[in-house]
Parts: sequence; structure tokens; C-alpha cells
Amino acid sequence: MFKKTTLKQLLTRLLALVLIALTLSLGFAPLSTRSEATSSKYSQAQAKLKGIKDQLATIKSDREKLANRQKTLSGELAYLENRSEEQRKVYDEALEQKEFALEAMLMYQQGYANALNDYEEKTVQYEQRIARMYEWNQKSVFEMLITAVSLNSFFTTIRLMRIIANADEQALAELEAAAALAEEMKQDAEASYDEMVRLVDEADAVLQKIKNEKALATKQLGKLSNSLELTKQKQEQLERDKTSAERNLKAIEIEDAAKRASSATGSHYVGTGPYIWPTPGVHNVSSHFGWRAKYGRFHYGTDIACPRGTRVVAMADGVVTYVGWPGSTYHWAYGKMIVINHYDGSQTRYAHLSNFNCHTGQKVKAGQVIGYTGNTGRSSGPHLHFEVRINGTPVNPMQYFKWVK
Repeated sequence: MFKKTTLKQLLTRLLALVLIALTLSLGFAPLSTRSEATSSKYSQAQAKLKGIKDQLATIKSDREKLANRQKTLSGELAYLENRSEEQRKVYDEALEQKEFALEAMLMYQQGYANALNDYEEKTVQYEQRIARMYEWNQKSVFEMLITAVSLNSFFTTIRLMRIIANADEQALAELEAAAALAEEMKQDAEASYDEMVRLVDEADAVLQKIKNEKALATKQLGKLSNSLELTKQKQEQLERDKTSAERNLKAIEIEDAAKRASSATGSHYVGTGPYIWPTPGVHNVSSHFGWRAKYGRFHYGTDIACPRGTRVVAMADGVVTYVGWPGSTYHWAYGKMIVINHYDGSQTRYAHLSNFNCHTGQKVKAGQVIGYTGNTGRSSGPHLHFEVRINGTPVNPMQYFKWVK
């Protein structure tokens, strides 16, 4: 059974729905817990990080295009190398055939010269015999008859003259035909040689064209390799910038949280004169300069407890003289550290860091971010070990700062 809904209940539900709809349409503005200055700094840091990410995306896309082009060009170059080898074989074969054709042409030219010489010699001999026979023909038949030994001798002489004349004519015809054949073969050999010269020139032209294309592809490939290397370096730098920007953003959040916590008490450390507190917004000193009874050794600096990634700034203007792990230069307990020599003769050391934001030889200003806190070296938790030395002798860092409320 359904219960009957009264008019009052309906009105109550309707009013509730109207209030819910009104609430959803108006929404609620989140309460900002950051100060105006911090919000501006945070927005700028976010914008910088976004800009770096956009540049990084662009450079990655460019590198991908360059890599694809490099792959294509490498394929083209490999194809040209293969074509070059094949064309070299064609050229060498054509060159070899040209040499054979040259030998054949010279042989047939010599054969033609010999045939022509034989023909000319036989022609001279034939002309001489014709001349002698002509002289015989000038004699009367009676003279030939009376000079003959016998009648048979007379007829034999007449017959021999005809045979010799016919033989000479046939020999000359054969020699002429041989000379003509030799000339034809010579011309064919010369034509073959000319054709082989043309083929060699063509093969050489193709080979030269492939060589030029290879040179162009190699040059383009070299330029692409240089471009890829430059974009790689740029990408690596952007990756470092991105990491630095992310650390900076995180550090702003840490400092903002520390400032808000500090504002609750209203107390914090400030530098005296030109000096800057090394961890902006974070003032939780966990261990002071001096003898540590708990560990049985002297503590040469001030420890500031803070979350990993808190920004560390230079206490004063100076030059960075050391960045990295201690190695043989400093004690291993420092962990990742930075050393700065200041213009007033003092030296500051920043230890147990997670990352760096400076390099050896760099000039830095007071308040400039040089690194980020961590837990490296001999450390029981994330903090900054901060030292000040005068002529190599450790002094109490807190003498450069005062506690204000």
C-alpha cells in the first residue's frame, strides 16, 4: 500500500529541490590559503612549467620527424650504394667489351690494310702482264708463228696467254672481293667500337649521377645528424629545465606551507645585514652548532629540518667552488653538497642535498636558488646541514641571523 502524500510534504520537497538547484547553479568558490604574493609566484611557476612542457612536446615531435627523415635517407643511401655497385659492374663490363671491340677493330683494320695491299700488288703484276701480252699482241700472227718452235708451241702460247689473262682477272676479282669484305668487317668493327664507347660513356654518366646523388644524400644525412644532435641537446636541457621547474613548484608549496605554519606563531629567522636565511619559509632548526653529547662529536653547522625538495638559497653573493658528492675533497657524510666562497672572505657549505641548481665557477647572488634539500650522506631524515667557515675554521651560522616575532 502506498502512503498518501500531503500537500505540505510536496511543498517541502519542492523547496528542497529549488535550494539544491540554486546551490549547484551558484557553486562554491574555494577558499584560497595562499597569500597574494605566493599565489602570483605559484602561478608564474606553473606557467613556466607549462611553457617548458609545451616546448618539450614540440622538440620531441621535431626529433621524431627528423628521425623518420633520417631513416628514409638512410634507406635511400643504402639503395644508392646497391645501385652504385650494380652500375659499377655494368660500367666495368662495358669497359671490358670496349677493349675487346678495340682489339677487334684494330685487327680488322690491319686485315683490311693487308687485303688492300695484296690487291694493289696483284693489280700491278696484272698490269705488267697485260702490258707484255699487249706487246705480243702487236706482233703479226706470221711473226708469232715463225718464232714459235713448233705449231703446237704456237697454239700453246696463245692458249697460255688466254689462261693467264683469265686467271689474273679472276685473282683480281677475288682480291677485290676480299678487300671489300675486309673493309666491311673493318667498318662493322669500328661501328661496334663506337657503340661500346657510347655504352661506356652512358654507364659512366649513370655512375657519376649515382655518385652525385650519394654525395647529396650523405650531406643531407650529415645535416640531419647534426640537427638531431642539437635537438637532443635541447631536449635534454628542457628535461633538466622541466625537472628544475617541478622542483621549484614543489618548493613553493613547501615554503608556502611553512610560512602559513610560521604565521600561526609569527616567529622566523631573518638575516642580519646582507645575509639571507638558506631555506626561505622554513625555520625549524633541529640541531645547533656545537658539541653533541648524544653522538660524542662536534657539530660544525646548523641543521634545518624541512621536507625533501625545499629550495636552498645562497646566504650571500659569491662564487660556487664545489658541486657534487664529496669524493676525496670533502667528508662523505656531507652527501650531495655545494660550497660557495663569498666576497667577504667567508665560505658556506650546504649538505645532504637531493639536487643542484648551480655549477662550479658560477657567480651567485644572495637569495638565489642553488639546490634542493634531501637526505643524502650521513643523515637520519630530510634536512639541510648549513655551515659557515672563516679562513677554513667553522663558526656558528646563527650569528648571521636573528629570531623575530
